[in-house]
Amino acid sequence: MDKKPPLLVRALPRRGLSRMTGWFAKRGLPGFLLRPMLRAYASRYGAKLEESSRPLEDFKSFTDFFTRTLRDGARPMPEDAAAIACPCDGAAAMSGTIQDQTLLQVKGHTYSLAQLLGDGDEAAGFEGGSYAVIYLAPGDYHRYHWPFDGTIDTVRHLRGELWPVNERAVESVDSLFAVNERVVCLGNTSGGARFAYIPVGALNVGSIKLAFHDLTTNRGGGVAAQRWPVAAKGSRGDEFGLFELGSTVVMILAMDGGSIEAPAAGTKLKLGDPFGTVS
Repeated sequence: MDKKPPLLVRALPRRGLSRMTGWFAKRGLPGFLLRPMLRAYASRYGAKLEESSRPLEDFKSFTDFFTRTLRDGARPMPEDAAAIACPCDGAAAMSGTIQDQTLLQVKGHTYSLAQLLGDGDEAAGFEGGSYAVIYLAPGDYHRYHWPFDGTIDTVRHLRGELWPVNERAVESVDSLFAVNERVVCLGNTSGGARFAYIPVGALNVGSIKLAFHDLTTNRGGGVAAQRWPVAAKGSRGDEFGLFELGSTVVMILAMDGGSIEAPAAGTKLKLGDPFGTVS
């Protein structure tokens, strides 16, 4: 890529800084200090306090606020039972059809599906399928959900880099989503088609969590990759996991499973927005 990340970002101890940010975000603060800071944060980043299931006075830390749940009815699912639901709030990034086992990161630059998944055999099964990338900004709702009914049989944790995932980074870091830390969840739709659901870490994302597994991300040391067989089942709209700060979700659906149909890049999305059709 012609561009490079800012020198400061390249020089930072990104993993250590991210762990430190996560540690501070979890520290409890007195309400008279925390509430003004949360109001300022919500105003700066557009977080909608009225959608929260809890009043501002209930939050004990920044992480408590970041991982807030929504009030009932705030994100209805599509009426059509065959519709894929957008799995999270965020902004549409790249989407399209998988060709030659590659995905488009930004115009003119692709990355390897096998590298993203950490498994070349799995990647081959998605040829001709569809994919979409959704970027969660700091003010967005930070939980992500099942886009359709299905099961997960494999969880793979790939401990990579922690580059930012903003527009500048997408345009300057080669294979960004395939080199950052990520959790690859593989499974089948209720119709039997293969899919991959990949929460991707980023600078200052304290951790990625799953609703059905107790993995811990952004750790010091450790092995490069871990894999677990699981038997998780979910229905469209059920919680899938959460970020302890905004990041990115990559969704991939095999060709025989229907089609992910994301809007134009930059379009704001909400959990539950129609996002294609599952067969």
